[in-house]
Amino acid sequence: MKHTWFEMKYDAKLCFWVVVMGEREYGLHCGERFDLFLNQDTQIICRLELDREWYVLMDGGRRFYLHPKESYLIEV
Repeated sequence: MKHTWFEMKYDAKLCFWVVVMGEREYGLHCGERFDLFLNQDTQIICRLELDREWYVLMDGGRRFYLHPKESYLIEV
């Protein structure tokens, strides 16, 4: 099965994360689910959430805080 990965980056003007799909960008909202690609062997099913900072919530309630100056690969 072929996976299609997209770049997820922070839009500082709009203050939220977007997915880049070709020439278009789509905003993500709290509660959206996706697979986060960490390296060649690790992808994590997670949910986007916002407290004081944006983070993803993983199984078992673990949080991974997203850094606004980084971009991430995700599968939606």
